[in-house]
Amino acid sequence: MDPMVMLNLMVELAGLEEELTVARATIAHHGQRDKHLRSLQDEYVADAASAEAAGHGAEVELRRTEARIKDVEDTLARKRNQVGAVGDSRQLLALQAEIKNLEEELDRLETSGLALLDDVRIKDDDAGTARRQRDAQETRGSEEMEKMAGEMEMARAAEKEILQEIDRLTGLLPESERRHVKRLMSQVPPAVARVQSGACGGCFSQLPVQKALDAEQGKALVRCGSCARFVVRKAWN
Repeated sequence: MDPMVMLNLMVELAGLEEELTVARATIAHHGQRDKHLRSLQDEYVADAASAEAAGHGAEVELRRTEARIKDVEDTLARKRNQVGAVGDSRQLLALQAEIKNLEEELDRLETSGLALLDDVRIKDDDAGTARRQRDAQETRGSEEMEKMAGEMEMARAAEKEILQEIDRLTGLLPESERRHVKRLMSQVPPAVARVQSGACGGCFSQLPVQKALDAEQGKALVRCGSCARFVVRKAWN
């Protein structure tokens, strides 16, 4: 094969490997981002469920306290009605003591009920906030995931096309170069690197001056002495 033809094939392969790197980076990044968004959504769902459960628990406790207040009020009313009918002084004192205890209990229950009522309102507000945050995150996350899904589909399609083109071009190379390129691509890609400031763009080792010039000017196909990659010029517009 003509050396310049092979050099140009290698330059094309370098560009394809760069495009492949971008496509795969997009796929990997979007995959991680999608995983993060789903995990974040699960957290918001769990927070909303926890806030709703806390509000429900506070409401149950408030209903229980209100029921107890009603029982005490009913009992207290009956005891007060009995005062006029008691003739024995000791029974009267006992009844009055019982009434006093009920009044104290009622006072405590009403104080507790007011605190529980405030707690219910706060927890209801917290639950409402948590639900709104959950729904907002679901909307944002769904929109972003939908956008990423489209971009990932495009990146996967690009990856497939690039790999097909890489296979086509490597198939045109002489046998020894083809084996070498495929081995590098499978083990330590890229197989073909761009020259960068006189260095190999794959391992960043400095090239001998003449080899660096040959690579930069596209005069010859250069192989890095450190990593064995082919080193070619940058793309020309």
